[in-house]
Amino acid sequence: MATCVQPEDLFALRPLAQPVSDGQRVYYLESQLDQQKNLSRATIESVNLVDGGGHRQWSPSDVSVNDLALSPDKQRLAFTGVVGDHAQLFLVPLDGGAPEQITRGDADVTTPVWTTDGQYLYFQTTTGATKPSDYPTVQVIDRLQYQANGQGVLPTGLTYQAIRYEWTTHDQVVVLEREHPFHITDANQQGLVFDCDRVPDDEHDFSAGVFWHPFDGSVERLLNQAVAGGTFGAGKLAPDGQHVLMWGQDNHIPNVSQSHAWVAEIATGSLIDLTAPRDVEVGDMLAIDSQQRLSGQWVAWLDNQTVVLLENEHGRLNLISQNLVTDEVTPLVTGNRAICDFSVVDEQTIVFTESTMTSVSRLKALDVVSGDEQELVNPNATYEAKHALVAGQRFTFKGAGDWDIEGWYFPPVTPAAKHPAVLYVHGGPQVDFGYGFYHELQYLAGQGYGVITINPRGGNSYGQAFEEAVIGHYGEGDFEDLMRGTDAALNLDPTIDPAQLCVTGGSYGGFMTNWIETHTSRFAAAVTQRSISNWISFYGTSDIGYFFTPWELKQDMQDISALWHFSPLAYVQQATTPILILHGEEDLRCPTTQGKEFFVGLKEAGVDTQLILFPQSNHELSRSGLPNLRIERLKRINQWFKAHLPAMDQK
Repeated sequence: MATCVQPEDLFALRPLAQPVSDGQRVYYLESQLDQQKNLSRATIESVNLVDGGGHRQWSPSDVSVNDLALSPDKQRLAFTGVVGDHAQLFLVPLDGGAPEQITRGDADVTTPVWTTDGQYLYFQTTTGATKPSDYPTVQVIDRLQYQANGQGVLPTGLTYQAIRYEWTTHDQVVVLEREHPFHITDANQQGLVFDCDRVPDDEHDFSAGVFWHPFDGSVERLLNQAVAGGTFGAGKLAPDGQHVLMWGQDNHIPNVSQSHAWVAEIATGSLIDLTAPRDVEVGDMLAIDSQQRLSGQWVAWLDNQTVVLLENEHGRLNLISQNLVTDEVTPLVTGNRAICDFSVVDEQTIVFTESTMTSVSRLKALDVVSGDEQELVNPNATYEAKHALVAGQRFTFKGAGDWDIEGWYFPPVTPAAKHPAVLYVHGGPQVDFGYGFYHELQYLAGQGYGVITINPRGGNSYGQAFEEAVIGHYGEGDFEDLMRGTDAALNLDPTIDPAQLCVTGGSYGGFMTNWIETHTSRFAAAVTQRSISNWISFYGTSDIGYFFTPWELKQDMQDISALWHFSPLAYVQQATTPILILHGEEDLRCPTTQGKEFFVGLKEAGVDTQLILFPQSNHELSRSGLPNLRIERLKRINQWFKAHLPAMDQK
């Protein structure tokens, strides 16, 4: 008999990422949570491309791998892995031999990138870090962008370097050095491609560009100069070395403009938006909690005239190809699933990892010509076979303004004549629920809840107009979409007890939970996570507050009354639903003060509430936080719901 998903199952999940292949074998990262050391680790594994056999581990067991890069001549793997306190660079020959540690510095090494001929390997690091002191030292802050979630107060005085390593001689040469961060994405004998903030000293300019840095001494070129105010990155050289494929948005609506695929010609600077006519989103915006260490590669070359793109469409992540001459678009890998990571092996073969609602992560190979797919490895097969996993049932309904809205309903694993249900609100808001494995939703379904997931206006994968509809309208049409979606789920499953409705969500989903808390009493229990309750204090304390707030609400600190209008805290006297507040103590995206302020307001309003603070935890607690605290968080959510639901069967 299949068992229900438990919080501790996080230790059993094996997400796969960064697949690459030499035409004989596929190399990939396999992540897992280490229960004894209470952290996440990853190793490099490989299987045969033909049949998935011949499994082998390539990285040392005591090194947790971050980034993987296969040399173009298919002879070596480069990777970065954590040794002690820092990530270092390693190189391993594929014809035999142990991995060799290349660097031993006191700063992290990132971004291994091979030149297209495989002669050189580039990596990045920093110098100038302040040496640790035995005594507390002051922090002098003179910039608006002085902090970042997951990093804390940002270091100053660093020099960012790109280093060229010649593997035959072991020579290392600094080839690019800047005062601000940059990110190398490709290189050949003539130059390298990198992206960075375009005007880093202007703290109100958020454009980012893809640059060509030639080695002949001529001036660097901004390859997206035709759309200089946009945000661009992930540049990849075409096989002919004359063009660069990149991912980006034009920023005509800051933060909300759709991300597209673009091609620039290095010599002329011409720039073409490949995907604009199709009103699609290029990239992975899917809200799932099971994937780790993805490459973030969403665009690639198949040949000089064809590109491969990862597109987010109605809760799916699809691979498509587009011909640059004819603009013909060909679906490659589609369906009710999420293509989480991929790479092009050659013109006929693509390797990719996929996830579905009931499959954690597996590795496959695609024959581009025939369309045939070959499953190579599924390290989660035993787990999936032994556990009761629920596929969400798709439903649609008319939201605010008669808009078509999509959602999925996950019924409880064990049917009941009457049972509770949880409305789960995604973050963002520019993300979307869909066809990937979501451990937390499976856990709730296993605990006897129906789970309602809805993509209200403001999310990705439904076109530009849908995505921008929430701007300046938080808590309006999106709130109505969620309430109508809850009604639609009740009609879909008459066994849901309307007296046993719960609501939860994190980040934007936490804001909406707070808004629901203060604008309706239809829910019996609520849990708000890493939320926003007060846009006035958020403006000056969040790492993104001073620009995100004007972008999303169309208001700044010149109109305090407008910010207060959008703040759930302004309506806290209307709250009645018992609500649990979960917040990471190191969350700088939605600072802990947001939860604390809401807690005080709720207590003064006489609402049954509790505040739980998670140490050593930032905004990413539910996805990449400390394993023991991720488990504690899941248990606390379930316990709160059970304790506050009428006539709830105790398990």
